[in-house]
Amino acid sequence: MNDATATHDKPDPSRWVLYRIDDNGNEVEMHRFAERAEAEALMREYERRGHKQAYLVRELRA
Repeated sequence: MNDATATHDKPDPSRWVLYRIDDNGNEVEMHRFAERAEAEALMREYERRGHKQAYLVRELRA
């Protein structure tokens, strides 16, 4: 089995998604993470910057 096959057979480890929600309620995917804590840490960083947008971390489900 080569690396490409091995990677293809494994589930996507980037299951936590950080979204930006604009004033019209549109969700835009910004980044994917393997760990929820990483996604939430970046979400808090964006929130600290004081932009009008809201941010959301959501788990991708099969």
